[in-house]
Amino acid sequence: MNIKNTKTQYGLIARILHWTSVLLLLTLIVIASQFEGMLASPEKLKLTASHSSIGLVFFLVILARLTWRNVNHNPIKSYSIKSWQKLAAISLHRCIYIVLIAQCVAGIVMLVTAGKPIQLFNLFELIPFIEKHTLLNNFALNTHFFISIMIYPLLAIHISAAIYHQIFGLTDD
Repeated sequence: MNIKNTKTQYGLIARILHWTSVLLLLTLIVIASQFEGMLASPEKLKLTASHSSIGLVFFLVILARLTWRNVNHNPIKSYSIKSWQKLAAISLHRCIYIVLIAQCVAGIVMLVTAGKPIQLFNLFELIPFIEKHTLLNNFALNTHFFISIMIYPLLAIHISAAIYHQIFGLTDD
């Protein structure tokens, strides 16, 4: 397997970035499902801090994926599938990137507007550079929640299409 993408196949780096982001996203979903509906407590604070730290790493991995994707070949363009399927695949990937980046940005806005230090895995702390902004924080919280609901159908379509193409191949016969 090549390190870089070829015209017909994703390379090792693209695959590592893909599966790393998948694992991080699943971890974020599991953590978020645990603190949803919890009252304020030290346990919820710990879960929220873990979710935030992993979310920041996830954001960096997504940006790395996007950068890598833009400097490499896109194998989808070489697949022997109908034109509308190529367009759908490329559009779906773009939608997923947009939604995931928007989700991360909403999460970062939540952290920044909370008026509290931002911790990264208890390794270091970023001192808040703006005061607490409740209105913006609530907007970011609601946006973050709304986007989290949008992620599921996009991922379901993506996974279904990947399974379909694994079973039936990539030919337009």
